[in-house]
Amino acid sequence: MNDGATVWQGDQARRAVRAALEAAGLTLKQASRALGRNDAYLQQYLYRGSPRQLPESLRLRLAAIAGVRADAFLDDDLRALRDDTPAAAIAVPMFDVNATAGGGRMEHDAGANGALAFPAPLLRRITASPADGLRLITMSGDSMAPTLEHGDMVMVDTNRTSPSPPGIFVLDDGVGLVAKRVDAIPNTAPRMLRLSSDNPAYSNYQRRIDQVRVIGRVVWFARSL
Repeated sequence: MNDGATVWQGDQARRAVRAALEAAGLTLKQASRALGRNDAYLQQYLYRGSPRQLPESLRLRLAAIAGVRADAFLDDDLRALRDDTPAAAIAVPMFDVNATAGGGRMEHDAGANGALAFPAPLLRRITASPADGLRLITMSGDSMAPTLEHGDMVMVDTNRTSPSPPGIFVLDDGVGLVAKRVDAIPNTAPRMLRLSSDNPAYSNYQRRIDQVRVIGRVVWFARSL
């Protein structure tokens, strides 16, 4: 990662970017591509000062990619403008994905589309899992209504893939990616899972555990009024 080079003007934000990417095992090229930029984007930012500051959207996305606090890469002059020390915040990446809740497929993008910063105390109340395994996606369809409605933003904990205890999960059921209530059916060989909808208009169904790929447990949601 150009270890012998000096970070441009030695500023705090650039030092933080370099340290975080090294800790995450990411090269500058890999991180630049994850941001949707050319291979040399972060190399130029760190060592040539171009751009002088990372745009806000890229700064938050890079924090999510590196698994650090949302304000970890705040530029020195922006820090100086803040009157108060900001509360600790953790960036959770948002994916341009619609989790199908009945009747369709889940179209998914390979990369994060920005991030949402959560105060660390709030995130710890939602889940004790490592933050780098959390994802934000959007619900599509009404099979999980009234629990989850079309357009709800949900947080998926990809660290938690076991249906014990039962809960709502995002999974690939062999047909497409869906959000369903999942529980293990006891005394079945091979082991079977029951995939249920909260909306009684939709039928429940079963799959062998080796026929599904559980993405993660839904642990939180937000809804517009």
